[in-house]
Amino acid sequence: MSPYFFYLFAAVLIFASLCVVLARNPLYNVLALVVAIFSLSCLFILLEAYFVGMILLLVYAGAVLVFFLFVVMCLNLNTVTLSSPQQSRFRVLGSLVGLAFAASFGLATTSFIKAQYMEASSIRGTIETVGKILFTDYLLPFELTSLLLLIAIFGIVSLAQGALSTGKDTENL
Repeated sequence: MSPYFFYLFAAVLIFASLCVVLARNPLYNVLALVVAIFSLSCLFILLEAYFVGMILLLVYAGAVLVFFLFVVMCLNLNTVTLSSPQQSRFRVLGSLVGLAFAASFGLATTSFIKAQYMEASSIRGTIETVGKILFTDYLLPFELTSLLLLIAIFGIVSLAQGALSTGKDTENL
């Protein structure tokens, strides 16, 4: 029964990820991201990485996406038409990001192929193994992520204070 659930959650994850990228309304982007993170969490739980699945669900869907939703609602985003030079600048930037994605996809594919020939690992995502790896091998990325989240919190607070001082929140009521 678990292969069917795996394929179900994988299909939902792919569909939700496409909705995150292709939806025009920023609120729908955030809601599709919640569905994608929930599906990814379910995949981790099916792979017996219970701790990683629950932390992904609690931290990202419970905290980070609330920040995203708050920012989207505070900004009151409207559609903006871009001139031709602005569009060409974004096309160049989009091409660079697309090349970086293609390179990352190629690296992930080669590492997946190499992993098929490796022995099974005993690491199952328990609290002890994840904590040991996180605070030894990945300490710098872990601390940089916490710094990035701290900067995001400061940005959200400053945006909210700017909206309150200009009275933008009273116009929408």
